[in-house]
Amino acid sequence: MSSVVQFSSREAEAGGEIAAPRQEFPAENPAALAAEATALVSLIHHSQQVEAGLALELAYGAFRERKVDFMAVVRDGAVIGLCARGQIGFVMGSRFGFALYSQSPVESVMVPTPLIVAQGTPVRVLLDRALARHGDAFHEDVALVDDQRGLIGLIQAETLAQLQSRLVAEQLEALRRQHETLRRQNLELFRANHAVRQSQGLYLGLFEGHTLGVALLDARGGIHEHNRRLGELLGFGDSPASLISLAAWVDEKERAAFLALLQLHATGKAAPASREFTLQVNGRGPRLFRCSLGWIKETGQVCACLDDITDQRLLERNLLRQEKQTLLDTLVGGIAHELNNKLTPVMGFAELLAGDAPADARKHAVWIRKSVEEAAHIIRQLLQLSKPSSPVLEPVDLRTVIEETLVMVRFQLRYGGCETRTILPAEPVWVRGDPGQLKQVAINLVLNALQAMEQTPGAALTVGLRTAGNRALLEVVDNGCGIPRENLERIFDPFFTTKGPERGTGLGLSICFSLVRQHGGEIAVESEPGKGSQFTVVLPLEDARAAFAAGSVLEEARGRALPDVPAGQRVLVVEDEDVVRKLLQEMLRTQFGCQVDEAANGAEGLAMLGQHEFALVISDIQMPVMNGTEFYRRLCEARPALAARFIFITGYSGPRAVESEIAQWNVPVIAKPFTLSSLATVCGPLLGRAADEARERGPGAPGSE
Repeated sequence: MSSVVQFSSREAEAGGEIAAPRQEFPAENPAALAAEATALVSLIHHSQQVEAGLALELAYGAFRERKVDFMAVVRDGAVIGLCARGQIGFVMGSRFGFALYSQSPVESVMVPTPLIVAQGTPVRVLLDRALARHGDAFHEDVALVDDQRGLIGLIQAETLAQLQSRLVAEQLEALRRQHETLRRQNLELFRANHAVRQSQGLYLGLFEGHTLGVALLDARGGIHEHNRRLGELLGFGDSPASLISLAAWVDEKERAAFLALLQLHATGKAAPASREFTLQVNGRGPRLFRCSLGWIKETGQVCACLDDITDQRLLERNLLRQEKQTLLDTLVGGIAHELNNKLTPVMGFAELLAGDAPADARKHAVWIRKSVEEAAHIIRQLLQLSKPSSPVLEPVDLRTVIEETLVMVRFQLRYGGCETRTILPAEPVWVRGDPGQLKQVAINLVLNALQAMEQTPGAALTVGLRTAGNRALLEVVDNGCGIPRENLERIFDPFFTTKGPERGTGLGLSICFSLVRQHGGEIAVESEPGKGSQFTVVLPLEDARAAFAAGSVLEEARGRALPDVPAGQRVLVVEDEDVVRKLLQEMLRTQFGCQVDEAANGAEGLAMLGQHEFALVISDIQMPVMNGTEFYRRLCEARPALAARFIFITGYSGPRAVESEIAQWNVPVIAKPFTLSSLATVCGPLLGRAADEARERGPGAPGSE
């Protein structure tokens, strides 16, 4: 508190002494006093003063000159009171006043109860005292003095009243702000309480309505609380969670890892937030769960969210298998197209050279052709994996397939020291299928069995064939290492292998699966680790007599003589590979005496259609700028008659949609690499038809050469 010094202004009748000041409040620190002094000094109106012994006549003149209402009365430099202009004027203006009082001292007419305050008085204390006065005293100025009672200045009552009004207004504004602050705080408190209630309701809703199983666990896996979904997933329904440990459901092989993970979370160490564990569920067997864990510091518990992802993983494996199949279709198809384009001229020019070459050279050409055919067969096997083509179906005796297979792998069987046992029926077992593809299935199964028995003492292989009802069963049994249970569902996936990259690509069994399904059959496996495996191929039996009848018609058509084709007919070859175009030009020239025009793509071929009349058009399918199918559609619009004498050649036709579209057009397709005889078999009838149409039109008719 600041010090307030009150000086009495009433003069003692006996001697006229001023009463000593009295201390009303304890003093504050110097800094606070300086601040209060500065605040009061700023309110000073003037610092006029008169000596206590000054005559009233002179004092009245001083008031008139200085134009103030109050002045301080001092004696020996100390303020002893206040004198008022109005009081002096009243005394001097009364009847005989000037004569009686003009020489009286000023101290004789001081105000009765002046308010004199020290410099360090708090402003609010000064206001309380000044505004608490009554009557005329309310309008008197206040004298501000220093510590020696020297005058600092006078403060008007009006100034104090204005200051009081301003302070009241400030207090009201402060109260208003305080009220607004309290209102906001109350509103925030209400909102916080409302948010807490909402959070509680949300927590209960999420906890009980969550699609995942949720549990609050201790560091040992004990369940303190769980939602309804967890009870449904683990099969304990609405049973109380007390004394139930989630670790009891975790597979024994993974339980230690689960408990270690809980300990990591409980001790605040870095730990994976999610991990997959196998849980043994009553009535459902082993199920794979994704466990998401998080430590709740406030409750000292681990929050575990469990999601049964067993079916999801199965779906992902199926999708992955489809993606791999799509990848194979793209990559293998492109590789096959390029390789077939390179093999075609090798086979074709070797065949052309063999026609006029000496005997030794013809022998070499035969070997070249044989190598190309084997390479083309390998390419066809790759295409069977990526996009199986329709097999050439004919009656096949499965006994012959098995016998030829064992002959082809005889070296591998002997080198592996494997004892082979063959069980074949006495009568033929006829099925309808592609002999090459069926032999490929048998070879892959035998080689796969040999690799499984590499580390087996006394390796033994049994290849058997039997019938059951209207089905033929081909069985390949080995006593090798067997297949682990977790791999049985994946062995037919493309690229899946456990042999390492140096031993296998994971394509053999996938090819077998594709080929068997293509023949309307099934392939199954039974295996036990350490005891071997048995692969069983099931194919439908075929009526051999009906198949032979269809085959004889086909052979008759193949053996039919080519028509007599006049030389000089013009043929358009549309092919992006330059060397293949040269090969076709030479084959058509030597076989039929044709005149051949060349185009590198469909756009160039369309441009040439308007320049000449052609007896035949041969076009590749996969070409830049404009492919073969688009070229054929444009040709049908521009030259519909010529579309009936159109041939596709291809190393790879592309997606299945392209094959289906070409099949609907009923356009002949020659696969690369092709021989001179196969090309002549397809081109001869069409060239003969063109010659007949030209003769019917007669010389000079439109469309004739």
